[in-house]
Amino acid sequence: MYIIDYLKPSAIFLNLQEKKKKKKDIIRGLIELAAKNNIFPEDKKDRIFESIIFREQQTTTGIGNGIAIPHCRTDDVQAGTIIAATFPSGIKYGSMDNKPVQIIFLFLFPGSENKEYLQILAKVARLLGDEAVRHKLILASTPEEFRATIAKNDIIPITRSTEGRYVFILALSDQKKMQDVISNLMEIGAQTSLIIDSETLEKKLTYDIPIFAGLTYYKGKSPYSKTFIGILNSMDQVDYLNQLLLKEDIDLSKPGAGFLLTLETTKIIGGIPEQMDI
Repeated sequence: MYIIDYLKPSAIFLNLQEKKKKKKDIIRGLIELAAKNNIFPEDKKDRIFESIIFREQQTTTGIGNGIAIPHCRTDDVQAGTIIAATFPSGIKYGSMDNKPVQIIFLFLFPGSENKEYLQILAKVARLLGDEAVRHKLILASTPEEFRATIAKNDIIPITRSTEGRYVFILALSDQKKMQDVISNLMEIGAQTSLIIDSETLEKKLTYDIPIFAGLTYYKGKSPYSKTFIGILNSMDQVDYLNQLLLKEDIDLSKPGAGFLLTLETTKIIGGIPEQMDI
């Protein structure tokens, strides 16, 4: 499934002017607009609002760069739902960078859809991290134009399979990309990923093995690496991950960048990820 599969045209509200309103009032207004457009029943709107605000009180969902992603899991919706709104003039939201918010993606997912919920959150956050995409969305004049911009930049679908069939090992030397890689793994739906601090063999040879000490010189950018181990459902996820890594300028085909190894298994016992609420 793609982002637009969760985002109906009737759940998109553009060019709103709410500059003087408080965050709670803005969120309530979006929920009421969505209820009027039959995104969910009118009698559910108060409980949905309370769930969103309860989550917002934990920590702000204003993630910076003019973006806010309020969200919650609630059994008051039957399926994953996104409500989107733009505020070209900006609104006060208490974001992490203290800048006005210009675009809101509000997520409502059933309590049973934890994995899909995290995947779509990670995907939208990555998409909105692209300044050009963000700018086009803010300037969109119709819901159709808004959805078309998303569709053009969201070309890899999310899969719902839960049966683990493959074990992957991803070793990366560029530790500055850690946050992006973790988000990528969440987006593809990797299960039970472990992160291990490791050292490269080249570094060991150069500095720690007496017979090689003084005879070699290490030219790599970093003598250390991070190794991720986890479970995947299909080979499509491997290709998906590699495409996401390339978008982050992580090209595993370059010397010293790292590697991605995938092994098909005959049996996996356990590996069911713990529930995580964000």
